[in-house]
Amino acid sequence: MKRKLICLLLALMLPGLLLTGCQKSQTTKGKVSDGEPITLKYWTHLETPWNISNDKLIAAFEDEYPDIKIEVEAYPYDDFEQKVQTSLLSKSGGADIYELWGGWAYEFAPTGVFSPVPDELLNDLLDDCYEPVLGAFEHDGAYYGVPMEFNAEYGGMLVNKPYFDKHNLSYPNTWDEMISLATKNSVSKGDIFDMRGFDFISFDSLPYTWLSMILSSGGTYLEGDTFNFDTPIAKETLKQLVDYVKVNKVTNIEGLSGSDIENFHWLFLDQALMVPRGIWSIPVGEEEFDISYGEEFDYVPMPFYGTEKRWAAETGWGLAVNSGSANTEAAWKFISFCLRPENLIQLNIDRGMIPPRKSVAHDPAYVKAVPYAKPILDVLDGASFVGPINTDVLKESICNMYADIIQNNTPIDAAVVKLNQDIQ
Repeated sequence: MKRKLICLLLALMLPGLLLTGCQKSQTTKGKVSDGEPITLKYWTHLETPWNISNDKLIAAFEDEYPDIKIEVEAYPYDDFEQKVQTSLLSKSGGADIYELWGGWAYEFAPTGVFSPVPDELLNDLLDDCYEPVLGAFEHDGAYYGVPMEFNAEYGGMLVNKPYFDKHNLSYPNTWDEMISLATKNSVSKGDIFDMRGFDFISFDSLPYTWLSMILSSGGTYLEGDTFNFDTPIAKETLKQLVDYVKVNKVTNIEGLSGSDIENFHWLFLDQALMVPRGIWSIPVGEEEFDISYGEEFDYVPMPFYGTEKRWAAETGWGLAVNSGSANTEAAWKFISFCLRPENLIQLNIDRGMIPPRKSVAHDPAYVKAVPYAKPILDVLDGASFVGPINTDVLKESICNMYADIIQNNTPIDAAVVKLNQDIQ
């Protein structure tokens, strides 16, 4: 998920928030080392809910394992991404524990830079996790990272509740109802919009909307491990998405311009009616736009284009251990602690995210604490791993292809052939 604006804001709001592990209480509990206390360096990015949840987990871990100290270093997102990838490329220095995006894991897992997941922990996760959350960590039968969330960018959408109430409109139950509502209620002069009826244009929303349209129609874009979008269903659904901008005029492609204002921001600014995004966007609305879930906006099920409730998801945020660390055992001890159901529930509640473990996602405590997650929880079983690729490359290629069709009238037949070439 692209959160440049959020992280930039946080960086400005929280200067000096280079977090360090919380003070441990000196108790006599689990011990890993009989010698000097072990200090593990943990790299993460600046984001208030994440940093608060990290501090809580670390305090609890250090209380249980007083001979291990977690030293956290948190960076603004762009700096963090560059720092992590530079460290992984050089295979020197860096952290003992990396917070890691699945796309990065896919590229670096084959390089030997990560410690493989211990068998006992891996078997536990394979039994209890949804398929998409582990996909990017796997290489040649081994796994090199673990998931902390289920990254779902399909299944639910933000809606402008005051607009629906004011115009006595009902939330759509079908795809056709959604597009009809969007078309009738979009307001624009040329390419300038006062109200975007259905803003599916963003680095995440456009690719995952298209992939779900293909899958829910009974199609596929994968032939083994090879991506192929030169199929009748892929081209027919892509034409629909093009028509929504050029014919129905439900939004524009400003969301692909690189602007820090994303599609869900327009809804929080009362300039969009419906926006497909993950539930992580809800705390953003409440904390950064000072509006309330259930009052200024709602989160409702996203209708499926076809008859099957199938969609694609990528491996989101997880944790990995540096294979060069002198303390891999202690590092995995900490990660195993984070993945305990009682800890994973609170972490995903604090961060407003979907848990990666089936037992945790449907735990009554989580469901009660995060009621807006229900639209996505109801369709988790229909998700499949997006495929073996750095998803940043896949999403950028799809977005570039779409912009080329809209701006240059490139024929869809030619566009999908080029897309296939770009991502192989």
